[in-house]
Amino acid sequence: MARADRAFAVLIGLAFASSAILIALLLTLAPRVEQLAARGAEDTSDLVAALVLVLATCGISLGLATLFRQLVATAALIRSLVARKVRLPARVRLAAAGLELDGRIDVVADERPFSFCYWFLRPRICLSTTLVERLDRDELRAVLLHERYHLRHRDPLRLVVARYFAAGLYVVPVVDELVAFYTLQKEIAADEDAVRAHGGVRPLASALYKLLPDADDVSLGLLVPVSSLSVAEARIEQLVTERPLALALSPVSVALSAGALVAAGVLVAVQGGASLAFEALPPLVAVPGLLIGPASLLFAAAIDGGLHQLRPQLQRS
Repeated sequence: MARADRAFAVLIGLAFASSAILIALLLTLAPRVEQLAARGAEDTSDLVAALVLVLATCGISLGLATLFRQLVATAALIRSLVARKVRLPARVRLAAAGLELDGRIDVVADERPFSFCYWFLRPRICLSTTLVERLDRDELRAVLLHERYHLRHRDPLRLVVARYFAAGLYVVPVVDELVAFYTLQKEIAADEDAVRAHGGVRPLASALYKLLPDADDVSLGLLVPVSSLSVAEARIEQLVTERPLALALSPVSVALSAGALVAAGVLVAVQGGASLAFEALPPLVAVPGLLIGPASLLFAAAIDGGLHQLRPQLQRS
C-alpha cells in the first residue's frame, strides 16, 4: 500500500475510533438534556454534562459549517472559472494524447498559472491559459499526469471527507495534523506517478521551477474539494532527494488528543453507571475529581483544536 493510502487509512481509522468514543459519551449524556433544561446544573456532574454537550454541539456545528462553506466556495470558484472556459488548445490535446483524459480537461482564461482536479464521483482537470502558455509540451504532459493521479483516485472526495472529520473532531487536534500530512503525501504520490509515467523527473521538476515565482500569488482559497498543483518546498525536495517524508506531529496535539479520548472514556464509564465503583476510591480521586479532570482535558483539547481550525483562515487574512 502506498504511503498516501496508508496515511488515509490511519486518518480514517483514528477518525472513526474517536467518533465512536465521543458518540458513546454523547449518548450517555443525551438523557440529561431535558433535566438540565428544566432545573439547570445542580452539582459537579451536571456542570460536566453541560460542558460536554456544548463541546459536542460545537463540534457537530463546526464540521457541518466547514463542509458547507467548502462546498459553496468550491461551487462559486468553478462557476466563475467555467464562465471563462476557452476552447481546448491544440498543445493541450497533444500533451494529453494517450492519457485517457478525453472530455475531462477544461482550460479557462486566467492570468494565474494553476491546475487542479475538482468534483467528486467523476472528477475533471482544470488548467489556466497562463499555465498552458508558460509550459512546454513535456512539462504540460507531466502536469496532466500529476492531475490524472488525483482524478483516478477521486482525491477531491477523499479530501472533503478528511477535512470534515478534522473540523468535526476538533477536540482531537491530531486529526487535523494528519489531514495536512495526508494532503502533502497525496501531492508527492501524484508527483511520483507522473515521474514514473513520463520516464524521468526533469519535465515535472522543470514545470514546478517555472511556477515557483508565482507560488505565493496563486490562491484558490481554502477549498478542500479541489486538489491543486501547489509548489511546496517539501515536494521539490522529495523530487530531488527521493527521501520519504517523515510524519511530524506536534507533541502537544498528540498529548491533548490522547487525553481527550481517555477523558471521554472515563466520562462514559462514570455516566454509564461505574460511579459507584469510583466512590470507593480515596477522596482525591473520587467522582467529582474524575469528572472535573476529564472535562478539563476535553476543554483544553477543544481550545487547541479550535486554533488548528482557525489558523488557515488567519494566515489567509
